[in-house]
Amino acid sequence: MGRYVGLLRPMIQQNLHVPAELRAMGLNGKATVQFEVSPSGKVLWAKIIDPSPLSAVNRAALAAVESGSFPPFLKKMPKQNTIFQIPVEVGASSN
Repeated sequence: MGRYVGLLRPMIQQNLHVPAELRAMGLNGKATVQFEVSPSGKVLWAKIIDPSPLSAVNRAALAAVESGSFPPFLKKMPKQNTIFQIPVEVGASSN
């Protein structure tokens, strides 16, 4: 499972679009996103479980997960929908 999470993190960061308002102000933040993925790699739902005080950070983190196309589960993973929690760094220093 850890190997799969290791695949997800860079994919989420790659999907991240930092809002212009954060870039302009040089602000950064982190929001933890909880989401369910099917064995085929499809995101079924996503929500913020540990929000940033900056709503732009929360929106960007959620969008990065929801717009993600993830790989199918690895061979040794359970063949059932699985819930993940991943912190997403958003801000002027991101991508």
